[in-house]
Amino acid sequence: MVQIGLSAFIEIPHENRYRVHTFNFYVYPGSFGSVNVKFLCQASALEFLCRHNFDFNKFIYDGISYLNEEQEKVLCNEIEELSVATDAECDYDEITVQEISSKISEWLATAKNEDKLVLEKPPSVSDYVLHSQLRQRFPAIWTISVDRLHVQCAKITEEKKSIILKEHEMENERVLNSMLGFTRVFRLLVKHRKPIVGHNCFMDLMLMYDKFYRPLPVKYSQFKEDISRLFPFVFDTKSMSASMRKSYKETGLFENTTLSRLYAAFQRRFDLYQPAIIHGQEGSKYREAEALHEAGYDAFMTGSVFLRIAHLKAVVHLRTCLAPIPSHCDQSGCL
Repeated sequence: MVQIGLSAFIEIPHENRYRVHTFNFYVYPGSFGSVNVKFLCQASALEFLCRHNFDFNKFIYDGISYLNEEQEKVLCNEIEELSVATDAECDYDEITVQEISSKISEWLATAKNEDKLVLEKPPSVSDYVLHSQLRQRFPAIWTISVDRLHVQCAKITEEKKSIILKEHEMENERVLNSMLGFTRVFRLLVKHRKPIVGHNCFMDLMLMYDKFYRPLPVKYSQFKEDISRLFPFVFDTKSMSASMRKSYKETGLFENTTLSRLYAAFQRRFDLYQPAIIHGQEGSKYREAEALHEAGYDAFMTGSVFLRIAHLKAVVHLRTCLAPIPSHCDQSGCL
């Protein structure tokens, strides 16, 4: 999973218009402590992304992290136990951390409360690992990063340390929220029980389940039960259009059910009272040009197709309701 698109369609009352707010998220599995995800890439998949101008730098440097519930529990335990360093980090950086520890030991022998010591920060050790190791080894000190190159140690009393630790709990929470990343958006969608619309979205549901909720279960029945509880209303425009193809065969509207072809077919077709769709500021770039296979634009096309299908069904239903009663029928039914 490298990109997620979300489009929120909001009805404008009494105007037969919808305003759509579209977001395109790059997501990347961040590493922290023992949470260090391995993933495989297929050459043809990377070539496909290249052909459609995928920004690999943004994916890696700015991608939003995510955790499922199992990974979150592991990370919470490690943060509480100050054991977020991976085995590889500990093996590689132990000598460097020991050198710093020796300097702190010498300084502590004569230091008084509130005294401070500034040391060079080793580039090979992450900030979190360095602070965790030093605070664990020397309970009488507290450490902070002065800048990118230096760390400050201060000798403090037990009373002051208890105050700092309360503030540190908030810092741990910020670290956890940062690692949760897009999972927090997923949980909001679950909480508010919004209808989920996708196109050929079975694989999307599996990925969302595995990356943001829990590892995929062994049995399909368990997956189906959980997804139905998380998202009670799921609509697949691929399935919807395929089921309508026979009824609209003469129009050719559902002849090709790929997303881009469906979207183009509905753009060419004009029905009375067809709702207008207006882009919000977030998706303003989609007003001018297509961006096929960019997740945000695909989400917009999917929502648009869903609205057109819903409108088409509503018009057909309305015409059926307004159709004149045959002469051989009375109000109670046909004679």
